Amino acid sequence: MSARRMSSWAIVAALGAAAVAVAPVGAQGVGQTPQARAVLPGIEGAILLDTMALPFKVRGNRDSIFTALETVFKELKLPVESRNAKSALLNNLNADVSRRLGDVALSRYLDCGRGFSGNNADFYRITLAFSVWVEPASGEPQQLKVAIAASGRDPAGSRSAYSQCTSRGALEQRIADRVLALLGASR
Repeated sequence: MSARRMSSWAIVAALGAAAVAVAPVGAQGVGQTPQARAVLPGIEGAILLDTMALPFKVRGNRDSIFTALETVFKELKLPVESRNAKSALLNNLNADVSRRLGDVALSRYLDCGRGFSGNNADFYRITLAFSVWVEPASGEPQQLKVAIAASGRDPAGSRSAYSQCTSRGALEQRIADRVLALLGASR
């Protein structure tokens, strides 16, 4: 076997091992970060939400934090796909949203570029992935972690491609601030 072919096989084997090493949500052990992989339309490859989470200091018991998180997501009218009260985890890796979240235009939270009509986030059909949890996974919570990823597409153009949207950090901040307010704490 040639050195080039052996090198190719080594790369394939390494990629395969890396893919197996990523655990799905809910499969984490005690003390580990929950791992969520989102596959959004128009974005090549999986997005590892746990690697992009913004941390916010939080104090309180896990049950209170989890209850506050559920309240916040109901207020925002953001559908939750999976819940884990033990790790205070809420996520949805494929939420469809349009125009507004709660009472706020999506362009406040997401940058999907601009078009003739203004900020694309306010007009596009958005696929949003989010994961929210507390760390450490056991013991007293010290950080609320919030991760957001999105892509969008113009609903008027049936042939238009999806484009990646970037978070402005404002939705993560709003979630954290509202959780802290519900817990009776300030930042």
